[in-house]
Amino acid sequence: MVKAKYKCGDQELWSMPTVDLYTVLENKPNHKLLKLTPELLEAFKNGDVTFKAMDMNSEVVLCSKDKTWAVRQKNHSNTVMLMKELDVKNRAQGEEYDVNGRMKPSPQSYLAYSRQKFELEPKIIKGRIAVGRLPIYHGEQDFPVGQGNCVMMDEFKRCSPCSEKEFDASWYKLRGCTVNGYACILSEDLLSRALHITLMSVLAESMAIENIGLDEIHDTITKDLTEGLAHNPYCKEVIRTVLCKFGEPCQGENGRYGLHLGRISQWYGICALRKFAFREPVLEEEFMIKWKSLFPPFFQCDIDLDLLCGEFARPGANTVQYLPKDTLPVNAKDRFKQLFKIQRSWNLEHIVPFIEDLNTRGINIESFVMKYARRKKQGKTVIVTAR
Repeated sequence: MVKAKYKCGDQELWSMPTVDLYTVLENKPNHKLLKLTPELLEAFKNGDVTFKAMDMNSEVVLCSKDKTWAVRQKNHSNTVMLMKELDVKNRAQGEEYDVNGRMKPSPQSYLAYSRQKFELEPKIIKGRIAVGRLPIYHGEQDFPVGQGNCVMMDEFKRCSPCSEKEFDASWYKLRGCTVNGYACILSEDLLSRALHITLMSVLAESMAIENIGLDEIHDTITKDLTEGLAHNPYCKEVIRTVLCKFGEPCQGENGRYGLHLGRISQWYGICALRKFAFREPVLEEEFMIKWKSLFPPFFQCDIDLDLLCGEFARPGANTVQYLPKDTLPVNAKDRFKQLFKIQRSWNLEHIVPFIEDLNTRGINIESFVMKYARRKKQGKTVIVTAR
C-alpha cells in the first residue's frame, strides 16, 4: 500500500488507499513465488529462463543462456496472496475521501485465489554436467546396443543442470562425445589413441597445429585407417572431442581448431604416471624420459612436472608416484593424514588440488589448510606439514 496525504483545514492527514479484495482461497501447488534478483531479472529481459533437472528426483535449477541458479525454498510466516483483477458490477464509483478520512469503495477490485507460505530464493552457482550415468564408448561398432542409461544428445543437453554456455565449455573437457546421436563419454584408452593418431596425421600432412580443419583431419585419418578395417572407431565426433578437449575453436573460422601444447603434454604426462609410476615411485629424471617417449615421433612438446599438479606425490627424494584423487578418504581430517603419510611436506600449490573439494564453505584456501595442518614460508614458497 502507498500512503496518500490530504488536508483537512490546517491539518495534514495520512490515509491508506485500498482496493476491494475478494477471496476464494485454495491450495495451488502449481504456483510458486520466485524472488527476482537483479541478475535474474536481467536474464528474463534478455531471453528465455527455464527450470531444469536431470530427472524427477534431482534438484531443480534455473538456467539462462549463460548462468545457472540453485533454487532454495524459503518458508516464511507472512501470508502472501496471489491476486488477479476482478470486474465487480454495480459497485459504487466516483466517490472520494471525506473530510474525516473515510474512504469510499475503490474502483479497483481483485480476487485472491491462492495463499503462499514460502518463496523460491535463487543463488548463482556453477552449472554442472552429470556424466556419471552415461555409457562409456570404447570404439565398438554397434554402440549403444546392450548399454543402459542411453539418452539422445539433444535430450541430455536440455536436461543437464547448467546453462548452454557452461555446457558447451565443459562437455568436451569431460571427454563428452556424440555417437550415433547418443551422449556418451570416451574411454581414456580410446581418447589417447585418437589423440595420438590425430597428432601423427597432423605431422604427416604438415598441418599447422594452431589451425586444423575437422573435416580435413578426419578425412586424413579415415583414408589411412579404412584399408583392411571393418570398422573405423575414429568417427568425426570422436575427432571433434579430441580437438575441443586439447584445443580451442579458431575465432571466425567454423570447423577449425588450434591445439594447445600444454594440454597435450599434460595428458601424456598423466598417462606416463599411470603406466610407469602406479605401483611404486620412480626417479624424477627417469620419469621425465619415459614421459617424453610416449609422444609421437618428431612431435615437439615441452614437459614440466607443474603440469601434473594434483596427479602425483613425492614419497621420497627426487621420486614421483601416481596418486589418484579418488583413492583418498572423503573425510577432511583423514585425507590430510593420508597425504602426509605419503609425503611428509607439501608445497601449498601442490596439495591444493587434492583437498580443494573439501572446502565446501568456500573460505580462503590457506585458512582452510591451517585447520588441519601447519604452514610456514620459505622465501615465496608456502610449505604445508602435519600438525
